Amino acid sequence: MTDDFETDDMLAAEYAIGLLAGEERAAAQNRATTDPAFANRIIEWQARLAQMADLAPIDPPEAVKSAVMGRLFPKAARVSFWQRLGVWQALTAGAVAALLLMAALMWQPGPLGQNGPLYTAEIVSEARDFRVVAIVDKTANEVTLTRTAGAAPAGRILQVWAHGPDAPAQSVGLWPEGDTVRLTLPPEISLVTGVLTLGVSEEPPGGSRTGSPSGRVFGTVDILNVSDAT
Repeated sequence: MTDDFETDDMLAAEYAIGLLAGEERAAAQNRATTDPAFANRIIEWQARLAQMADLAPIDPPEAVKSAVMGRLFPKAARVSFWQRLGVWQALTAGAVAALLLMAALMWQPGPLGQNGPLYTAEIVSEARDFRVVAIVDKTANEVTLTRTAGAAPAGRILQVWAHGPDAPAQSVGLWPEGDTVRLTLPPEISLVTGVLTLGVSEEPPGGSRTGSPSGRVFGTVDILNVSDAT
């Protein structure tokens, strides 16, 4: 039972931090829709990882990385997903900071929900040339987005969209410049529960003139089990 719990918890952490892709991510997402316990683990990890927005980028010494690996994965026979993906070699300093935060939270779990429901997700283009980390705060009904790769083409701007299940995309706001933007969710979007879909497109200055995405849609992401702040 303990092994199953740890395996599910690690899978939920991989999903929340955006390490799953393709069939693995789809399988985890489908499971979350039918397994409330697993869905709750994802929500808990999303809330914990939302705190990474307060961390400044760091470059941990090799000894620190080795200590984290040794404490998280003490069994020599077990190959961690970090090792399997070669993550240490590829991570930026900011991403390493987020992973170290995740490790610290695994060692010292604390109470969740003190600031209300928080949800994190990553929007990634199919070409992998555009990435955005999004944090939805249902207490304030705001979404904070940070670009970690890519940008709008010259003479264009970014526009953020959202919608609930079986609903058309609605503009959340414009993102004309800067790596980070904080936007207030429109009333209709703030009332969405269950699955909330976020997306980013590139549009002409002033935003789409059609009321829907008219330029390249870099990508979308479904945030599961969204609830009211109350």
